[in-house]
Amino acid sequence: MITAVAAATACTPPPDPDETRSVVMVSSAAVTSVIDGDTLVVRTVDGPERLRIIGVDTPEIGRDGAADECYAQEARAFVDEALSGRIVQIYPDSTQDDVDRCGRLLRHVQIDGNQVAEMVIAAGAGVEYTYDAAYAGQEAHLAAQDDAREHRRGLWGACGGRG
Repeated sequence: MITAVAAATACTPPPDPDETRSVVMVSSAAVTSVIDGDTLVVRTVDGPERLRIIGVDTPEIGRDGAADECYAQEARAFVDEALSGRIVQIYPDSTQDDVDRCGRLLRHVQIDGNQVAEMVIAAGAGVEYTYDAAYAGQEAHLAAQDDAREHRRGLWGACGGRG
């Protein structure tokens, strides 16, 4: 009996440092507007926030009289249709800053369990974008881009192979 109690109360060895995981804080946010294909305005518990989606770059919408880049309106429409008025999950990436030089939150965005950046890239509405360091999901984004380019989806067919 004493042996059984001693075995049942034995300590578990500490986890292997290579197996430890960092905690990722996922939060829900309502998408209130889509600025362009990679920038949203979301409502969080802290109020409205401008958010830049990690891992994707979409053509720029012209500002102050400048012309749109090829496929900019289509990229915005794709994201608007997928996200406007919906609740998304947002979370930071430990390899990226919390905000960019424009003061936008840098976050991964998911809807219905799907990565929004990967959806945009797979549709050819944007390209994979690495700012400074590799990020979670980068390999999947690159594979989605290769597939979109190969099948000439979106900007790959409409913009003379821009990428």
